[in-house]
Amino acid sequence: MKKEELLSYFTQLVPDGNWKRLGTTFRTEGSLYFYDTGTGKVLECGENEFLVMESLLKHSGLSALGETGLPEKELLSVLENIKSLIEAEKICQAPVYNKFRAQDMEVTKTNEIQQVILELTEGCNLRCKYCIYNEDHEDFRGFSAKNMTWDIAKKALDFVFAHSGEEVYVTFYGGEPLLQYPLMKQCIDYATQLAGKDQKLHFGFTTNLTLITKEMAEYFASLESCSITGSLDGPEEIHDENRVTMNHTGSFAKAMEGLKILVDCIGEDNKGVTVGINAVLTPPYTVERIDKINQFFRLIPWLPKNVTIRTSYMQGSNKKKEINSEQKQQEIVEPFEASDPLGFWKLDRICQQRDEEIKYNMDNANLTRIQNRYITAEPIQSMEQNGCCAPGERRLYVTTAGKFHVCERIGESPVIGDVENGLDLEAIKKYYIDDYAKESLPDCSNCWAVHLCSLCFAACYNKEGIDINKKKNLCYDQRAMIKNDLASYHKILEQNPSYLDRYCNQKLK
Repeated sequence: MKKEELLSYFTQLVPDGNWKRLGTTFRTEGSLYFYDTGTGKVLECGENEFLVMESLLKHSGLSALGETGLPEKELLSVLENIKSLIEAEKICQAPVYNKFRAQDMEVTKTNEIQQVILELTEGCNLRCKYCIYNEDHEDFRGFSAKNMTWDIAKKALDFVFAHSGEEVYVTFYGGEPLLQYPLMKQCIDYATQLAGKDQKLHFGFTTNLTLITKEMAEYFASLESCSITGSLDGPEEIHDENRVTMNHTGSFAKAMEGLKILVDCIGEDNKGVTVGINAVLTPPYTVERIDKINQFFRLIPWLPKNVTIRTSYMQGSNKKKEINSEQKQQEIVEPFEASDPLGFWKLDRICQQRDEEIKYNMDNANLTRIQNRYITAEPIQSMEQNGCCAPGERRLYVTTAGKFHVCERIGESPVIGDVENGLDLEAIKKYYIDDYAKESLPDCSNCWAVHLCSLCFAACYNKEGIDINKKKNLCYDQRAMIKNDLASYHKILEQNPSYLDRYCNQKLK
């Protein structure tokens, strides 16, 4: 094909001229790749193809191809190769999306609620320094003496089981939910009565472990299905830096005592009742500090091997922004680099199995998102609302006052109903479908990461509704994270593909 015809082909391929929305290039230590937005395909590239695709995407078209440094004859040959791939694989043809799929869906009352989160109390016996409910965190409520009443809890459970499916998760939230243990027990017993004969029922909660008694542990151990997550940040000197009482004393000793009671009563062979640990990682983010935390958990002699230990970071902080500012400017984050002095990409999970060296410490949801992404022969013609769930359907958060919210991770946000009147379908449509689409579409329709994006309502709402500036501030980080996840996934695929088998059937939660 002549030069003019070839350049015309690429010009006409993208009528809106926005190549940046069509995909991204990324690399591992050994290979070069292109991710296609429209089909979800990932294609391995030669060095020159990678160079040209990177230039097309970065400069949104042919204008800067001269900067690749390739001689004209070689450049045209590369463009011919790319053209053949475009036609064979249907890549670089993602449409300009003008709506979210949710806009075509009718909001009805025939939903099947999968999970209800009952906010039993706004109180807590600790004052962890990084807690989102501290008074200096403007996006969330503070602590208070407000507790849920049995009347509100009962009405919430009645509503949920009248609108539930084959499986229901009843989880408890606070504050510290065990401050209201009698109410929790009453809710569990009542939900058990409400559950249908063939309905699978699960319970769960997160606790700071300091209030656990043998009576509580024995009761939880007697349940058919219950997931308990204890908060423990590591050895005493690290845990007590932030997890303190109202008198500013450390909580490590009581937390360890509560954890020991739990695992002793539940045992290692109880398949229905599980105990997990969440460790919040806080600065300084050093390999030495993480090694100390890791070693601590490995050496607890009485901790069963089936106790899963996961990590999280302070909400509102950005670990990657703090240490990767130069990389972030380039929107490139190299995965698993031995030269990374802080080793963040190796530390997203401390230990899944403490008797096995952890070679790939990827965040479970991120790896699952890449593994289970849409991969199609033809470009996908519609897009989801990023990582948002269907409000009032997958999960329902009930406050102490009986108000319905989308989930527990959102701070102040528009209410979507209450225990007296059920779901407010008009509010759901206005605030979480129409307004979300109106504010988000201009950016999302021009973003290569739209089908892999995990941003949800929790990231961008305040009490008035969507805060688009808040969302925009997270988009850059989201793209950098997804590019890193793509690279990390394909590095694993190159070196140890069997490791990915565990993610084949997992679902994002």
